[in-house]
Amino acid sequence: MVRVETTINNPREFRVLRVVSTDQGRQRRWCQMNKGVANMWRYLQVGIGANRRYLDALAAARPQGEGVAALDALCRSNNKHGRHYARFDPISPGDLALFRAALAGEHSIVGFRNADLVARLYPVPPRSQEDARRRCARVSRLIAKLRGHGLVAKVPGQRVYRPTRCGYRVMTAAVAMHDDRFPNAYLEAA
Repeated sequence: MVRVETTINNPREFRVLRVVSTDQGRQRRWCQMNKGVANMWRYLQVGIGANRRYLDALAAARPQGEGVAALDALCRSNNKHGRHYARFDPISPGDLALFRAALAGEHSIVGFRNADLVARLYPVPPRSQEDARRRCARVSRLIAKLRGHGLVAKVPGQRVYRPTRCGYRVMTAAVAMHDDRFPNAYLEAA
């Protein structure tokens, strides 16, 4: 039996809707959540959402027949809303590193941003400002490619992305299949 719990130690990472007094009068704004009983309803929403996403990720942990079929679709280019998205190669070190970065556990609650993926894909700091811009632009294109294949979705109103159910299933299947079939290939490429 699995018991899933969420403990929020730093609530300032989350937002809560409050009525704030301003010069124009009282307005509703999303503010940083603080520790207090008044925000208990928001703690509940955040905790339930985190637990649901965690259980979805656990459910996709073992590749099944559906995951393998979805991997096959991932290896084909995709046209969506008139835009072309290139195929993924689930065995290549670059795509596997991207999948591992998008599935990282620290992104399960809040999601990930461009800068989070840049930090995981490029552990060495950039040599120049131009190099940093290139990395940011490349990761933006990779996020667009992930979105085009339906592997991640944008959180509305924020610059944050989360893996979809299909994304958890497909990316986990790709990583698990690679680690099972080619365990030393990742070490050689790194």
